[in-house]
Amino acid sequence: MPESAVKKPSIKSLMKDLIHISRKYGSDPSHIIAGGGNTSIKRGGRLWIKASGQALATIDESGFLEMRMAEVLGILERTDWSRDRDEREDQIVQVLLNARVNPPSPNMRPSVESTLHALMPQTFVLHTHGELANGITCSKQGEKAFRSLPLPKSIHPVWIPYVDPGMPLAQTLEKAIKEYLHQKGVAPNCVFMGKHGILTAADTAEEADRMMRSIDQAIAKIIRQKASGKKPSPVRYDPSVEAAVIPALRSQLPDPGWLIRRIEEPALDNILSASLAEQPCLLPDQVVYCGTFALWIPKPPSMAPDAVRETVRKALERYTKKHNRTPQVYLVEGLGAYAGGGSIKDLRNTSEMYASSMRIHANTLAFGGPNPLTEREYQFLDTWTVEKYRRGLAAGSSSPGRAAGKVALVTGAGQGVGREIAEGLAAQGARLVLVDLNARTLESTIQEINQQFGPETAVGFSANVTCEDAMREAARSAVRAYGGLDIAIANAGILKAFKITSFAVETWRSIIDVNLVGYFLCAKTAAEIMQYQKSGNIIQINSKSGKIGSKYNSAYASSKFGGIGLTQSIALDLIEDGIRVSSICPGNFFDLPLWSAPGGLFDQYRPKFNNVSREEVRRIYEEKIPMGRGCRVSDVVKTILYILEQEYETGQAYNVSGGQEMR
Repeated sequence: MPESAVKKPSIKSLMKDLIHISRKYGSDPSHIIAGGGNTSIKRGGRLWIKASGQALATIDESGFLEMRMAEVLGILERTDWSRDRDEREDQIVQVLLNARVNPPSPNMRPSVESTLHALMPQTFVLHTHGELANGITCSKQGEKAFRSLPLPKSIHPVWIPYVDPGMPLAQTLEKAIKEYLHQKGVAPNCVFMGKHGILTAADTAEEADRMMRSIDQAIAKIIRQKASGKKPSPVRYDPSVEAAVIPALRSQLPDPGWLIRRIEEPALDNILSASLAEQPCLLPDQVVYCGTFALWIPKPPSMAPDAVRETVRKALERYTKKHNRTPQVYLVEGLGAYAGGGSIKDLRNTSEMYASSMRIHANTLAFGGPNPLTEREYQFLDTWTVEKYRRGLAAGSSSPGRAAGKVALVTGAGQGVGREIAEGLAAQGARLVLVDLNARTLESTIQEINQQFGPETAVGFSANVTCEDAMREAARSAVRAYGGLDIAIANAGILKAFKITSFAVETWRSIIDVNLVGYFLCAKTAAEIMQYQKSGNIIQINSKSGKIGSKYNSAYASSKFGGIGLTQSIALDLIEDGIRVSSICPGNFFDLPLWSAPGGLFDQYRPKFNNVSREEVRRIYEEKIPMGRGCRVSDVVKTILYILEQEYETGQAYNVSGGQEMR
């Protein structure tokens, strides 16, 4: 059949293949991290390319921009650009914006790599920041290793040493394509870009994919052959050290509401050192997501709070004086590496990018070791307007609200009052560690909160509040998840009503154990962390029964009276550590299961009133309240927010009883 008679695939078919290969590589962290990488197709003088900031892992047709290729390539022919770098970049961006055809959104900006893709003559272009390929492109012997790679004859690769991204890189590629075509008689279909990534190009997505996999296999084989024996890791993860150093760090950052989380990467643990912190980034994406340098925190002379805080303070002071910025990656001697950010998305991007960069670092050891960005190169990237734009697109938004940036632990959070407190704090921007004995209800609560307020708003820990080890682990889980603990709310409690002559001592003790000892352990284990921050709020959800006796309720009232005494006492203990302690004394929650469920207090209290109906018991109790209604959890949440915002009070027991209790 004549070539002219071969039916070309439709744009719809090409786009389907483009989306498939984009999602395949976008979901592979060994090739794509965060918003990196790019894909495109061409047909009839038009280019369809991923818009800046779009994630390949989830992209659909609306994530690609259609562009007129002649206008894109015209950038390389113009000579009247401004000599000022920022003005020139703005001019180029405007040309690219003008080259769009019916953009899905007027604010969608074409990729800065549009010109690179337009230069390649093939239909499909697949550009990734693959860790295997970057093991070569980011190494000292990169070009030498590239030239000796055993690749299939169908792959025609070209090497481009590092040049600044944008127009300089496109100009260099244009020259390399012409030279390769002149020397080999065929256009290159693969580009290795120094300290950047790799590009494969073909007339089908399947062929571009096959080429990428062939290259990966060839490089992986060399790395395996050159791998040396494992050395002992300098890292020994210790949760007790983490629970001291990381809160001390978070509390001394310019924004103490930042989140901090450990970067789980063996390749990083194996090379953790002060010299690693002094090594600049390996590639541009690392500059965007991680900052150019990491912060090194040496071992403190002791684990005393003041010693730990002073060690961290000095490390931060040295860093900011030298680099004039807030660090995003923290290397803690003997403990491991940590990422920081203002949102979960920022945290994830920084963590994943730094881990990927360290895997690349490990791969470079087969090719002479890492060849990081030079001072001129990373300074250009750090101030380049295009990367500033991409950094802004990649950033997540911090939650607004009166508890924004706060990390709160809530016990008894699987249902009832604890759950509603958690929901109220989440609505105000808090991150949550929810503790409950019932793992099933706890998991359900966490899922619903995360669905409503965003991924990882809440994490959970199933624990018995009367177990010290379990509560310590729960408190430390706040540090593991978010980097610190700002609020501990001791809400877990039980209530059983009996006349004293009928009260079994085992039941009486169990109520004291949960309500009073549970509060003590929540406060103790939270304070163990908060002392390293020199800040924090411990709040007990008490009761009006903590201020006035309650008939048939001796165990509950005793536990709550004791709770107020405990609040006042540990408030005096902890003020020297910057920790404030409060109790909240709500009235009766008539609408919650404790009262309204079958067998609840409306039923339990009927004998007090000659076995009247449940409805009559409610009416009797409502008549005792000047405000004429029972307490709502929203009333308690407002009081919690007040406690967080005020700075002068500690040891107080706040009445939230509608005027029923005024002492």
